[in-house]
Amino acid sequence: MRTLQHRRHSQRDPNGVHLNAAGLARARQVAPGLPRFARVVTSPRPRAMETAEALGFPVDATLSLLGELPDDLGIDLVERLRGLDFEGYARLAQRSTEFRRYASEQARLWREQLERVPDGASMLMVSHGSIIEAGAVGALLDVAADWGPALDYLEGVELRLDDGHWVSGAPLRVPGDANGAG
Repeated sequence: MRTLQHRRHSQRDPNGVHLNAAGLARARQVAPGLPRFARVVTSPRPRAMETAEALGFPVDATLSLLGELPDDLGIDLVERLRGLDFEGYARLAQRSTEFRRYASEQARLWREQLERVPDGASMLMVSHGSIIEAGAVGALLDVAADWGPALDYLEGVELRLDDGHWVSGAPLRVPGDANGAG
């Protein structure tokens, strides 16, 4: 069995490219509770790479597919993703062929990357909101639908892969708010 932790990047200023001071501090607060990872993969966006480094892990690879939603989802669909909870992502995957295809492609990409680590090991991915929720629904549709609100900064999902199949998962929540107050 292999374990994937896929987390959303830490805080940045609105329209900022890099993590802000609060985002760096929050990542450093979360870091001590994390396991060791055999591989670290992020989106190529600076905020994702900086988050992995602030958590104490050098980045092994970046993947552009973790960096943005594809154009072929359509702008209306991308706009509908804002404000959805996990149940909303699951319903969308059931209704939209384009979104279901995208969610499945994310889950496949995650599986391919996770299969690069030895059995019994863990991998960290850092990317962005909507991308993580979509991939989680693509991996474990019925399970992920019950995971509550969309992910905030540094939150994510933990998924387990056994014999090439996603077998279990859970959301990873960060206590307190994203600004580090509590």
